[in-house]
Amino acid sequence: MNTRTRLSRRGFMVGTAATAALAGFPPARAETTLPAAPGPALSPPVGRWQALARIADGAVLRPSDAKFDAHALPNNLRFRHVRPEAIVQCRTPQMIADVLNWCQDHEMPFALRGGGHSYAGFSTSRGLLIDMSPLNAIDYEPASGCVRVGAGALNQQIYDSLRQAGRMMTHGRCPGVGVAGFVLGGGIGFNMRRLGVASDQLAASEIVTADGRLRALSPGSDPDLFWAIRGGGGGNFGVSTSFTFDTVPADPQVTACRLVWREKTRTVARALFAALDHAPETLGTRIAFGGVTPALAAKGRQVPVTLLCQFAGGKEGLMALLKPVLDRVAPDFTDIRELPYWEAQDFLVEPGAPAWYRERSAFLDVAPDEPLLEAAFHRLERWTGTGAHGDLFFFQTGGRINEVAPAASAFVHRSSRWLAVVGVSWSEDDTVRPDIVRAAKKWQDELYHDVGRGGGHGAFINFPDTSLVDWRTRYYGANGPRLTEIKALVDPGNLFSFPQAI
Repeated sequence: MNTRTRLSRRGFMVGTAATAALAGFPPARAETTLPAAPGPALSPPVGRWQALARIADGAVLRPSDAKFDAHALPNNLRFRHVRPEAIVQCRTPQMIADVLNWCQDHEMPFALRGGGHSYAGFSTSRGLLIDMSPLNAIDYEPASGCVRVGAGALNQQIYDSLRQAGRMMTHGRCPGVGVAGFVLGGGIGFNMRRLGVASDQLAASEIVTADGRLRALSPGSDPDLFWAIRGGGGGNFGVSTSFTFDTVPADPQVTACRLVWREKTRTVARALFAALDHAPETLGTRIAFGGVTPALAAKGRQVPVTLLCQFAGGKEGLMALLKPVLDRVAPDFTDIRELPYWEAQDFLVEPGAPAWYRERSAFLDVAPDEPLLEAAFHRLERWTGTGAHGDLFFFQTGGRINEVAPAASAFVHRSSRWLAVVGVSWSEDDTVRPDIVRAAKKWQDELYHDVGRGGGHGAFINFPDTSLVDWRTRYYGANGPRLTEIKALVDPGNLFSFPQAI
């Protein structure tokens, strides 16, 4: 095992003060450390859990504890059987450094968890689960317009703080998603076309690296690592402990809508992409197509089309954008509302309750053409069926995202206009029928292949996909070699490792 440097008092103080000054906040108080050097432990001592409890000031959950099951459960129930030996709830960067040292001393594998939504189960472990949720303080600084967010904060906590401050940034729709996993992979949402992905709004950050240092990251402090965390994915370079974002004033009013078509849906699909592809950056959309089983298709059921959108303007302006679609086919369900910004987010929210699911993504540089749409509908009308659903949906990208050079940050996908996602989910009843789940995944892979033949390329690191063979190229493109170099410098012993780690 490689010997690693422990977190020094001086290193901790300098790093914390530097980031605090950049963000416009007073420096945090330095933490104390244990100076002992790490050493191998082939047979962990009996008292290892007691030692961990001392490090964590008692904030350790074991399987016999009443709260263990609830904290161990991931959002993606595909991985609920992956149970840790213990969960440690970290409250400070110093505690994180000490816990990492403990893991090295006892050769204990670990995983990091914010919201626990990893599509590929990377926030689960059979060793130690490092729970970041206590590190969730959020502070808004009116003078700078920046918000400093603890890495354990969830979306809902950020929403509440920004609502109170009257500010906004690029954020998602699922309240339970953790900020670290969200922003480290780029971070998409309905504001991304006018503000950029969330990592574009990152002004500073703090991270505990494998050498035990708390590093202050910004354009002027450790700039290579700051470049890497903006799109390089969570858990690759260390344990992020805070993020400082630039924010903008929240819109006094936006128009949010949910429209559903169940008739003439091929016509609707073509018209939607034609109308929206060159819409202004003030429009954010998600177009979803639902799978229909052959039995239902034979009875006349069509592939449903759902448009969810947010427009930074009035209802009249949105209706003008949608007029070419509405003139051709009227929706079967219409809900359009003019609302203050944060009330609109309540309307657009996706609860994201724990479920069994798998998703595969690809970027498109142009809107889906006729051959792709026809192939997709052909596949969607042959959905194999589960106790839940199969679907194909498109997030509209472009705009401000593409104004940033691909090499300006680790987030490399700067030429796309749409992000396609093929999803399947299933019920608990399906889990006892592996043939049902296998058939659903096969259907998903075939539809994903259709998307690839229709121009889909790359993949979104925030939707990790373990079935990708060329995942490094798909996630990182031309930025992969630089990310590999930075990883080798900050984590030469590969302490931060998982199946798709850099």
